[in-house]
Amino acid sequence: MRAVSRHGAVAGINAGGYADGNGGRHPLSTTFIDGKYVSGFQPSFKDLSFVGMNKSGQLIGGRFHSQSQLDRLDPLFGATFVPVLLKGGNKAYLPEKWRTSPKRAPRTVIGNYKDDQLLILVTDGYDEKGTSGATLQELQNKLNQLGVIDAYNLDGGGSSSLILNGRVVNKPSDGSLRPVPTHFLFFE
Repeated sequence: MRAVSRHGAVAGINAGGYADGNGGRHPLSTTFIDGKYVSGFQPSFKDLSFVGMNKSGQLIGGRFHSQSQLDRLDPLFGATFVPVLLKGGNKAYLPEKWRTSPKRAPRTVIGNYKDDQLLILVTDGYDEKGTSGATLQELQNKLNQLGVIDAYNLDGGGSSSLILNGRVVNKPSDGSLRPVPTHFLFFE
């Protein structure tokens, strides 16, 4: 919420994963802010993928093994998490760890349509009946039905949050907003 108000954004969502340590939360792997690497380029490892926007306002993402691969896309901002849900209109392969976890959970997703319009999706989750939230397979199916071309899962669980016009519009599972080190902010 602070990032949204501090920068005068209309909307904001949580972004990449993070690790706790050294008295704070630190972004996982490659992170971009204002067209600059936060802590240098790190090749994609394990199942992690980079997702962000380029300087032309297009959604970009995937696995990058060299800095020049990512630099060619001219990133403006972005963060790293897992997994890719859709690529080129097709369901992406879900890594074993994520595929075999059918648990419904709060999720945050960013995707785009053929005309480059963005889709932002935040699901609530963790009710006692296990009926809220979504599995990654359910998200893939729904996004595919909606005609989304590329879609990326961002950090979920207690991190999932959507702020619109200064208000939290979902119900974060922690009961309040979780402080996270990366956000995607959207402006008029």
